Amino acid sequence: MHLTGVGGSTGFHGRTGFLALGLALVTAFAAPRPATAAAADGSDVTLVSETFDAQTDPANFGFPTGADVNDGVLNVTQGMSNYTTSVKQFPPSVQSEKTLDLRFDWKTAIAGKAMKTGLEMRDNGGRLVFAIAATASELRYAVEGPLSDSASAADSLNPTWIKTGFDPSKWYTVYLHMDFSLGKVQYSITSKEPAPTVMASGTRSITATNLSRLVACNYYGTGPQSIDGFRLVRPAYAAEGALAGSTVYAFGDSIVYGHQYPRGFVDFVAEREAMTLTKYAKNGATVGPAADAIGGQIISQVQSAGAQAPDFVVFDGGTNDEQEIHDEQSYELGAVGGSHNPETFDTSTYAGSLEATIYAMKDKWPSAQIVYVAVHKLGSRDWDTQLAVRQVTLAAARKWGIAVADVFADTALDTRIDGQRVAYTFNGLVNRYPGSGGSGTHPNIAGITQYYVPVLTAELVQLEDHHASPHAWK
Repeated sequence: MHLTGVGGSTGFHGRTGFLALGLALVTAFAAPRPATAAAADGSDVTLVSETFDAQTDPANFGFPTGADVNDGVLNVTQGMSNYTTSVKQFPPSVQSEKTLDLRFDWKTAIAGKAMKTGLEMRDNGGRLVFAIAATASELRYAVEGPLSDSASAADSLNPTWIKTGFDPSKWYTVYLHMDFSLGKVQYSITSKEPAPTVMASGTRSITATNLSRLVACNYYGTGPQSIDGFRLVRPAYAAEGALAGSTVYAFGDSIVYGHQYPRGFVDFVAEREAMTLTKYAKNGATVGPAADAIGGQIISQVQSAGAQAPDFVVFDGGTNDEQEIHDEQSYELGAVGGSHNPETFDTSTYAGSLEATIYAMKDKWPSAQIVYVAVHKLGSRDWDTQLAVRQVTLAAARKWGIAVADVFADTALDTRIDGQRVAYTFNGLVNRYPGSGGSGTHPNIAGITQYYVPVLTAELVQLEDHHASPHAWK
């Protein structure tokens, strides 16, 4: 195998040269670069954050009845009668927010199948944002239901429940992305454990216009609920409707497609931002000329796509090439050249094929803004090969003036760490949703929402805001 350096013809021969190149690149590419103003990490504005390790102010998190803080959790619906509620009002500063992320852990002590307790989130007009509840045998959640002033939890005021089986002995994590400008909520409910199970995930339209109150509901019977780790933030990467109505084409491999779950990270962004997505990505696709790649080459996806220019083109590539280059030695990495003439691209290499792919995108849709997504640090690929492919890819991005949504550098997602591999990647579906404990390659819903969606959204918003050249790579 012959691996050429970027911008030169000096070769690195065999595994010794490859290792030397990889080690040389660790300092340059292993650590995250400083976050930009639009980057996701560390830039959220925290509005409410409670661990309940001590009594809160106001007491009991603002619930006037049926609540106490004990043993590091908030307990609600304690000793409450049938059809009753206890309401926590959020302050005006929260009610004025148009985009919010909420995450909390929840557990029920409901004991009977005919009993039901839950939590409702509503706006100041009584419209439902989201609700979660349970009987002893069913987990229930809702995004639709009648108006309610939250004075009672009568049967006629119940949300329209979606039901699924669950284990009431477990804690569950609820994640909500609420966009009141667009009237959307993106939600997930997962078991809280090292290898979590997804109970529900989706994006739905809502009529609520803000988050005004959290309502503890004793619909019927007895069953205290517990809440922990309640965190409400204004996300730094909120698009605030700037991307609504725009079109996006997505190309690449299984990380874009979604692997066995055909709802990858671009789907999540498009759903929550009201974008129109056309996805051409295929499992197993490569940038380079891998003869046996089950997904073919990404340039073929571009060539088969519609002629109408989208507003954005989003693509990844290189993950399967890393196997072809390192494991199979199917082709060489190559180097980014100085010419923009497609006749000079060496498409027998990864670098030349990448340049040909980018050229095809720019030639076919000159008005589209192109974003390459650099995937997370992979425990399933040779590290030195990842760094070498990354160097070539970023050089191509600089040369061709395309933006990079850099999950690799701008997030902490690193599946070389076994706990992250287990928590954030999947191989197969469980309960119809991505599972956990994967090989380290394919992000599951937690990996997508926590790491991929913020970074891609930030890049798209930055491009939309500036209508200018993508940020320069240093």
